Amino acid sequence: MGPDVPMAARVRLGEHFRVRTIDASGGQMHEAVSADAIDQAALFPVTGPIGVEGIRAGDTVGIQLRSVRPASEWGHTWTRPGLGFGSDVEFHVRRLGARRPVIDWLGGGATVDLEARPHVGTLGLLPSDPTEPRDLGFHGGNLDFAHCGPGATVWLRARVDGAGLYLGDVHTAIGDGEVCGTGVEVDGIVDLSVVGGEPWPGRAPVVTMGRRAWVIGVGDTFDEALEVAVQECVTRFADAQGIAHRDAYLAVGLLLEITVCQVVNPRRSVAVSLRSGMDSVLRPAPRPVRPVQGE
Repeated sequence: MGPDVPMAARVRLGEHFRVRTIDASGGQMHEAVSADAIDQAALFPVTGPIGVEGIRAGDTVGIQLRSVRPASEWGHTWTRPGLGFGSDVEFHVRRLGARRPVIDWLGGGATVDLEARPHVGTLGLLPSDPTEPRDLGFHGGNLDFAHCGPGATVWLRARVDGAGLYLGDVHTAIGDGEVCGTGVEVDGIVDLSVVGGEPWPGRAPVVTMGRRAWVIGVGDTFDEALEVAVQECVTRFADAQGIAHRDAYLAVGLLLEITVCQVVNPRRSVAVSLRSGMDSVLRPAPRPVRPVQGE
């Protein structure tokens, strides 16, 4: 992905549209597959980029996720040496239901029902500099935040005219940190729309759902990702409340909530919010959408 990648399609602001995605393995995973049979070039496909009419570089863009659902009967979770965190396990794959994921490989026939939370793992806009689709940064990308599901809006700043929206890596379920390297990876069908936002001084991605808002910090280490997110919270809090940075820093230290998104990609991601309703200072404001003529 980069600024010169041609748009695969175009949509209008406020238009509802549907995107089909392929699972993160490129459709290659099953329990009998061997590591040497995997085509590395087919891994981590994304759909897009999709141009958005009326968006210019520098504009605030809100990507509204209206529906996220599996497009396949089965999903898979897997790991390989060097992929996970905290263990060195050989290449290993397990199949789970895409709509009702169940851990069914426990001793004595025991099972564990997982909470099905379909969400988009990778959602981004074309970056200013060429990067791999599985990378992440202020342009979005492979954020792996489980709240990026139905009803959520992901706020990003466009780096190119037309924004260049792309997405993929849909999960039915995922654990905090994605420590084995994957969630329940599935083909997906995503219904969404795009709105423009009022000018926003923030740099980091922001996810809103209902009354809640989270800043996504990204860095080369977990510490760096957390530092980016905290700095963003402090700046927004100070500006919104009209107080000194040092006072905002103390307040954020008392209000902060932290969710580890993933710690296994080349870059890390962490989501932070503020308690007691103070996460409202993190929320960009949408611009009113003009009705499309004829609708």
